[in-house]
Amino acid sequence: MGLVANDLQDRITPNVDFDEFSAKVGTDDDIVVASFKVLGQDAAVDLENFLEKGYEWIIDAETSPGEIEDGYYLVFVEAERRTSYPNNFMSMIGDLENLTSIDPTDWTMKYYQGSKRDPKYILSVNNIEQQIPLSPRKYRAIKQSKDMLEGMLNVARVPRKKGDINEFTTVTRRPRS
Repeated sequence: MGLVANDLQDRITPNVDFDEFSAKVGTDDDIVVASFKVLGQDAAVDLENFLEKGYEWIIDAETSPGEIEDGYYLVFVEAERRTSYPNNFMSMIGDLENLTSIDPTDWTMKYYQGSKRDPKYILSVNNIEQQIPLSPRKYRAIKQSKDMLEGMLNVARVPRKKGDINEFTTVTRRPRS
């Protein structure tokens, strides 16, 4: 039996985190990993199935094996880093309105750069294009520039305090399980 209108109402938090977790299907420079926070394992599995079966541009969708906090699970959605990603993703968010009653303009996003203080943005095509590297080459260039800056600070022996370079550290994706 498939999902019908409002089946996931009050079940999905209207925030999407991008690239906080490692890709399982490919490499991080090839794959964008979006994660949704969902209340209840059954609802999370329903969302996973809906996304995986409903969109050919989605390579994989998976529910976290355990709760991340009281009753909440994560649903990971993997897709190729391509310039078509923002439009595809926002089209999917528009479709989720039927299941969740969440207006597409109420969603927020965060692109994980290695800090708990990474800023949140309104989820939009423009913000996805501005915040997320949409090609493997751009992803590698950003990662290399952070590595280079870290190296320059070390060579220059810049005095440091604990945590003062958190914004410059190399991003390490967390494994999912």
